[in-house]
Amino acid sequence: VKGKGIGKTLEFPTANLHLKEDYKLIPKNGVYLVQSIISGKKVFGLTNIGTNPTVGGTYKTIETYFLDYSRDLYQKEIQLNFIKKIREEKTFESKDALKNAITKDEQFARNYLNNNE
Repeated sequence: VKGKGIGKTLEFPTANLHLKEDYKLIPKNGVYLVQSIISGKKVFGLTNIGTNPTVGGTYKTIETYFLDYSRDLYQKEIQLNFIKKIREEKTFESKDALKNAITKDEQFARNYLNNNE
């Protein structure tokens, strides 16, 4: 699903996901470490579930920044496996503060994967 491009401006481009079935269980708002299979390859990422309050979001979205993956994902079907909750969604004072938090989330995710894979 086409998003607003905010993740790309923060240097963390995201895949904005649309649920195919509305009966799926969705974890509560927050940032999660996830795993997916894309084109036959295991890929890990950071998924934010929430309203994106720092950038004035008003409705719930599910968007994923995939680590070490930069190909176009438009119109692709993606299944996410949630591995670990990293933190709650929160409002940051600026986009720079948000970018710093995402950088820390990525560092946490990579450390977690290095120690648990």
